[in-house]
Amino acid sequence: MKAYRYILLKSFASVLGVFLVITLIDLAFNFFSQLEDIGATYSYTDAVKFLLQTQPFRSREFIYLCSVVGLLLLFTDKNFMQSFNTLRQSGLKKYKFAIYAFLPIVAINLMAFEFIVPDLTVKSFEERKQKINQVVKEKPQMIEIININDKEYSVVYGAGTIKFSEDGEVLFNQDQNSSFSEINYNSNLKYLSFSQLIENSDSAFENFNLIVKTELLRRGLNFIAYFFIFLIGLEILLAMNKGFNTNRILIYGFGASLFYSFIEALVADSITVFQLPFLLQAFPLLLILPYLYVKKQMSF
Repeated sequence: MKAYRYILLKSFASVLGVFLVITLIDLAFNFFSQLEDIGATYSYTDAVKFLLQTQPFRSREFIYLCSVVGLLLLFTDKNFMQSFNTLRQSGLKKYKFAIYAFLPIVAINLMAFEFIVPDLTVKSFEERKQKINQVVKEKPQMIEIININDKEYSVVYGAGTIKFSEDGEVLFNQDQNSSFSEINYNSNLKYLSFSQLIENSDSAFENFNLIVKTELLRRGLNFIAYFFIFLIGLEILLAMNKGFNTNRILIYGFGASLFYSFIEALVADSITVFQLPFLLQAFPLLLILPYLYVKKQMSF
């Protein structure tokens, strides 16, 4: 039990260390971006408060990356390797270690985005807008124009739906649809919690529904990709332990994670632009195949 406790505590400490370093770098860059708004109504204290309150929202994008890099860096520690090999000899599987190390991070990230991050982020941005005199008097409304067929079109808006012909004749008019109020594509969606997304995944806005379902699947399966990125790195690391130094771990960890984030954004945008099935966002599951290949080729 002491060996289990040791490797789990070391794992948490390593991930936390990498997370704090990247968070400080992110805070520094974002602080400089706030300087142009400093004035009579928006002070340095307000800027620091805003950055600290919104940091959890920004951190969710790199917490899994920190997990991959932090956990892989552990294997450069000789004491950790000795404890890890001892547990492996007693029956600890590599994938079980990954689950023990990743599950707490995944749980914290998902729970925080449901109960803490959205409300805190929205409140912070509203306070900032008020202080720098960027209050929008009228909240934006979302409107969708849908081409039903060559001769009929439908306009969906916050208060209802209008269906009309190509000649402009109104064929159908329904007031008070079930759409989520005060939602727009560009700003509100990324701040919504899981429950809010689920609640509004079947609104009258077809394009909005597609984006919401894509976002739900992205958040729900995002950690799977990083989980297998770590497992692949772990297999390579253990098979090439003598030649896999810190620099190579950093290159692999950051490189693979950043490449995946690029592909993830590309897939999400393609679904939105080309109206593709939102289930394509479940592509992280495909990483199981390269992991099984690497495991078969390098595992010992």
